[in-house]
Amino acid sequence: MRKFIWGLLVVVFVGGLVFLGFNSSKTLMTSKVGKITEKQFYEDIKTSSAGQQEFANMVINKVLGAEYGDQVSDTDVQNAYDAQKAQYGSSFKTVLASNNTTDAQFKKNIKNNLIINAAIKANYKVTDKQLKTAYTNYHSDTTISMITAKNEAKAKEAIAALKNGDNWNTVYKKYSTDSTYKSLNGKMPAFNSTNTSIDSAVQTAAFKLDKVGDYSTEPVAGTSGSYYVIKLNKKTTKPSMSSLRSTLSTQIVTDFINDSSNTSEIQAIVGKILRKNNVSVKDSDLKTALNTYLTVGISSSSSSSSSSSSSSSSSSSSSSK
Repeated sequence: MRKFIWGLLVVVFVGGLVFLGFNSSKTLMTSKVGKITEKQFYEDIKTSSAGQQEFANMVINKVLGAEYGDQVSDTDVQNAYDAQKAQYGSSFKTVLASNNTTDAQFKKNIKNNLIINAAIKANYKVTDKQLKTAYTNYHSDTTISMITAKNEAKAKEAIAALKNGDNWNTVYKKYSTDSTYKSLNGKMPAFNSTNTSIDSAVQTAAFKLDKVGDYSTEPVAGTSGSYYVIKLNKKTTKPSMSSLRSTLSTQIVTDFINDSSNTSEIQAIVGKILRKNNVSVKDSDLKTALNTYLTVGISSSSSSSSSSSSSSSSSSSSSSK
């Protein structure tokens, strides 16, 4: 899947095992050799690596959601969901099933990802150099219509039909498997190069089209394995850098999060937010579940401080001689 959970699985939001909040003697399974109770199941899960990680996820989701959740609207989530669904076309449900994800869980994952973007953005310093580079590479709002073809061969047939003069709407109805934008003949909401829910291959192809009405003359191979035909509906003029500062900052933060080499730094940011909210684990079995976040950066800071103190002492000592 194309970073189906948008790459943020890198750090914390790993959908998966549901951490069960019970501790009773209710029987879950019986057999000739014995039974398994909820309590036994719970105790086993919470001491497993999967249980420890899921507990960490729950804490992080709760804390970041409380502090930054109001920065993510239902519309933000729905727009991201619709864009992803359109790109998978008729295979969307299959893709969900193959990733053991329900429709509701997928939307929840999207929201969690948007929240962590907001949290990191609020705690990550974007430099002027980064902004200038991002502005140079920025493509302004672009509107396209898109055919999500069944396969590469069908995408080529659709392109051939367009070259023969067939109307876009007719070709769309015949070849597209997408139902999300069916009533609009594949016309999608405007997007720019900072958009994280539109396939990067689709963006690249769209930004290469020059004139309204131009369409891709070769199938666009999506990163998810899908094939698309894209038609340009509208391009807007590139705004000034000052007016794009917030938008570009969001893109820089997203790129920062998706870069696996930044994992430790991201964990340190999350840990800082957890410490600020006085997160304290009370269960002895789960005591170390958040260590990755709560301790990262602290030991190195302490070492630096000790080293500085040592240097100062040595300097003072030398001066006094």
